[in-house]
Amino acid sequence: MTINYYTVRAVLRTDKIRKNGTCPIYVVLQYNNVTQKFSTSEFIEEKYWDKDKEQGIGKGFGNLNAVIKKKKQNLEDFIRESKSIGRPLSKTDISNFWNGKTETDNEILFSTFYESYCKRHFQTIRKSTQIHYTTLGKKIDDFKPNLMVSEIDYSFMVEFDNYLVETKSGRYNMIKFLKTVLKEAVKLGVLKNESWKGLKNVSPNAREVYLTPAEINKIEICDLSTKKHLELTRCMFLFSCYTGMRYSDVVALKKENYKNGVITLKQVKTGVDLKVPVNLEAKKIICKYWSKRKENENIFPRIENQTVNRYLKKIGEIAELKKTLHFHVARHTFGTTLLNNNVNVFYISKMMGHKKLSQTYAYTGINVNKMKDIMGTVNFQPKNENNNLNRL
Repeated sequence: MTINYYTVRAVLRTDKIRKNGTCPIYVVLQYNNVTQKFSTSEFIEEKYWDKDKEQGIGKGFGNLNAVIKKKKQNLEDFIRESKSIGRPLSKTDISNFWNGKTETDNEILFSTFYESYCKRHFQTIRKSTQIHYTTLGKKIDDFKPNLMVSEIDYSFMVEFDNYLVETKSGRYNMIKFLKTVLKEAVKLGVLKNESWKGLKNVSPNAREVYLTPAEINKIEICDLSTKKHLELTRCMFLFSCYTGMRYSDVVALKKENYKNGVITLKQVKTGVDLKVPVNLEAKKIICKYWSKRKENENIFPRIENQTVNRYLKKIGEIAELKKTLHFHVARHTFGTTLLNNNVNVFYISKMMGHKKLSQTYAYTGINVNKMKDIMGTVNFQPKNENNNLNRL
């Protein structure tokens, strides 16, 4: 049966008053001229019950009211989700859900549930995050077409995780977003098996690829005279090396964002305000495009991210670099270069627009020689103690 309309209310069953004067609280579901009543296993005296607000009156009923609200919400979510994915519901299905005995997950394709999930959540998440969810859907469909929700368990998660490793996919993001979807499936009663939670969260890969000053110089001086279409990409990439800005912020940079040697903007990805002092090299790049762009135009002409990354590989070959370039290497290069120049990590974090220092650590690498220099200045022994190991 398809539910066309429904209402969910909390009511006090005064016809079932107990010896202690309390009455049971029920949740009443009305749909398609059908009524179902469900016990909440909660009780209250009639004088403390607000019929209109469907909750207890006065102090001391906060927990009770929260429980009632949660039970109503869970039932509404279950019915709403069933409608959105076109799943028919019987009175038994609804009763089983209320009593935690849902078996309807066998009838649902994961792709159907996932499409519904994305349709609802895409209204509240950023476009950059939407791309991750779209990619996840394609990965799961490639891995196991016609996957049923009921098939998702610990074994499936392990196999899918191995698939992501083998295909060199974004393992960290894919597992993270899939778990978010599965949590809602459990909440809605669509998925009963929770063994999938046993797969430990993976850590993001440390971004170890960054450029040394010598490698940056190779990009600066490499000859692109016969491949002038690569020049804009080179300038944008170097600009990111000098400022630490993401691709999305570089292409969105307007003239109004640059004043008195400082770039001020709201980051596209995170919405966090960013202030970055601009060095001489970055200023030269800005000046190169400033006069060519109208006042209301972005400083850099529009070029797609995929095109930029494709061009960067060619630039890396021309510059005879052994490292494979993509735009995010520039951001990592910025953080690492500052750290290797003894810039305090708190300032680096601020200039990179991070909310947490832990985010900054993933973008900052230190070369081995730098670490050797640091250890050469460290003394683990008391200053007044002779240490025979010095002779070794």
